[in-house]
Amino acid sequence: MQNFFNRLIKISLYTLTFLTPLFFLPFSFEAFEYNKQFLLLFLVSLAFFAWLAKMVVVDKEIRFKRSPLDNFVLAFLGVAILSAIFSVDKSSSLYGFYGRFSNGLIGLLSMGVLYFLITNNVRTAEEKSLKEVSPLISIGGLLKAFSWSTFFVVLLAYGAVFGIFAKLTSVLFLPKMMALRIFNTTAASLEGLSVFLAVAAVFLVGKTLTTGKGAKASFIDYLLLAAITVLMIMIDFTPAWLILLVTFALFVVLSLWKRVFRDNVNRLLVPIFLIIVAVACIPSQPQVLIFGESSGIANLMKEQVLDQKSSWQIGLGGATDSVKNIFIGSGVGTFNYDFAKEKPASINSTWLWQVRFDRAGSHVAEILGTMGFLGILSYLALIAIFFMASYFFLQQKSQALLLLMMFSSLIVGQFVYYQNTTLAFLFWLILGLSVIAWQKPIKEKVVSFKNFPELSLVFSTVVILVGVGVLALYFFNVKSYLADVNYANAQELNAGAERTTFLEKAVRLNPTSPQYRAVLARAYLNDVLTEMEKPQDEQDATQIQLLVATAINQARVATELAPNQVALWETLGMVYREIKTVATGAVEWGIKSFQAAIALDPQNPVAYTELGKLYITSGEMSQAREQFAKAIAVKSDYTDALIQQALLFEKEGDSATALAEMEKVAVAYPLNSEILFQLGRLYFNGNQISEAITQFKRVVILVPDHSNAHYSLGVAYAAQGKKTLAIEEFGKVLSLNPNNQDVQDKIDALR
Repeated sequence: MQNFFNRLIKISLYTLTFLTPLFFLPFSFEAFEYNKQFLLLFLVSLAFFAWLAKMVVVDKEIRFKRSPLDNFVLAFLGVAILSAIFSVDKSSSLYGFYGRFSNGLIGLLSMGVLYFLITNNVRTAEEKSLKEVSPLISIGGLLKAFSWSTFFVVLLAYGAVFGIFAKLTSVLFLPKMMALRIFNTTAASLEGLSVFLAVAAVFLVGKTLTTGKGAKASFIDYLLLAAITVLMIMIDFTPAWLILLVTFALFVVLSLWKRVFRDNVNRLLVPIFLIIVAVACIPSQPQVLIFGESSGIANLMKEQVLDQKSSWQIGLGGATDSVKNIFIGSGVGTFNYDFAKEKPASINSTWLWQVRFDRAGSHVAEILGTMGFLGILSYLALIAIFFMASYFFLQQKSQALLLLMMFSSLIVGQFVYYQNTTLAFLFWLILGLSVIAWQKPIKEKVVSFKNFPELSLVFSTVVILVGVGVLALYFFNVKSYLADVNYANAQELNAGAERTTFLEKAVRLNPTSPQYRAVLARAYLNDVLTEMEKPQDEQDATQIQLLVATAINQARVATELAPNQVALWETLGMVYREIKTVATGAVEWGIKSFQAAIALDPQNPVAYTELGKLYITSGEMSQAREQFAKAIAVKSDYTDALIQQALLFEKEGDSATALAEMEKVAVAYPLNSEILFQLGRLYFNGNQISEAITQFKRVVILVPDHSNAHYSLGVAYAAQGKKTLAIEEFGKVLSLNPNNQDVQDKIDALR
């Protein structure tokens, strides 16, 4: 039985080390982080149960090793738990923000358990030589598993970058995502891969530097290091080069100061060479907003990463937003909330103004905002104690030196990039392995109950409860995974009954997901609009009312599940806006929904504009004008607000002023098709037919399939008596909108 539990722990940890950088599945909505989190939770819980069962059932004693880091690890995890309990978005804090998944409490606690599994079950080479010790796992074995994992990560990345998978996808029935040149298994972006490769490069260099006296590094290691360097050059991501530069620069300086390699100083040539490469690859003028904006020599698609200045500004803003936030932040996994509320107005002047970042450009800055000053201080204290312990217990040219180099690169990476599941796993893995490599500070506490059957009964009961809990966890996770598979299937389809059916299944399997409900609400809303587009005598009024009620209910429940997610309030407001003609009180509730969205995202011009439109519907013109002005104040070039501000004069009966204002807007934005269309409409309503035709022609040049512009041209030509041109334009409208009886009637009348 003992061997069985030992093997279970060993297989779990080795599998995690090898598979975490490689694991992905194409069945869920997000193929990488979501599946890695499931793998992590499954194997860690399995290994933890095996460890506990082995001690209680077989050994009849609890053995727990203590190290200088344990209390600091527990303190950080404790702050995370408090932060999640008092979070502004408990769903995101528990499971991770949907679409990212790697920043939730469950994942973090899994990493913490992983750390203790490693410190209590991994053995050093010296311990393995002792007969009385039965080693479960060795440091070298886990590092070897990571080395092989890195090899396959690089191999697969090259296959994607050079289009090999694109050619083999149809032949070998590979997932479609593997045909993309940015495909890699570590993360959803090449930037995440590049950061992983930087850490892997440090690992390989450290491995070559810490080989025993007289031993030579493997040729395969040098070959893999060269392949990694070339791949990093192709990706061209500045933070990855910063990781190499800072890590190797500190290492070389420390090595020369302490004369670590005085017997063979030439060993430092490899890290010095990589420092030179990193300096050459870092741009002299880095992007202000986006790291890695340059296309690189391979012209690969780039991930948009929030810049460091904004990341720290938002993190500090989130941490000081309230008294509670000062201590424990807005909540683990809630950076999306912090970003919406604290983002600088300058972002609205960039082309990324509509992006709501769910992660900072710095993991440390994100900890500050989401876990407050207690979180950041406990985390920095953990890191500081690690380096202090490394200084006291480090044995040069040993595995401890290699692990110190890797950990240093991971810490540098956390300051210049966010943390995904692969990087988080490496952080906690190296942290645990380093404790084992130190050896001396580890003390083991033993609680034996071989002669106490009462204690044995208590602990056996605990094991049973843990086992039941693990099984319940697996059951819930399987349901959640099936829900996400249905959600992913729905995203592959256009609007229709089949898509709605998939979304309904997703909600039934995981009713606690606000995202599923919000998307289902939009699907029901689309069905309402489709039904309302039918001729009046063909519409099913009962079906419309049912769909309206269902859409509202799903959107409302979504906001109740996550009341501080701005996107959910926007969805609810959109539903009310679209059904205002068929639902009593929809305008009032729509106004309240967009007001809630604005409270959560005060720099969002879209919410102000949509709120203004609803005020117009309710006849509150002064309120509408105020909202349009606020939208323009936060984003001066937001054209929808500029258009609505001009059209407001028309609604108030001042068509001349409306036309004059729209002409000014058209001068400022001469290539905006909506502005030109509205200008043409105002000209037509003012009986300036020729001017109207000019504007409508400009619209169809910009947007050839602009149905309303073709229709308006037809009406304008008909008003001038140009029947042939009018029929031609109405024919274009009919080709874009088949079976449109109104257009067909106009064509028949003109003929």
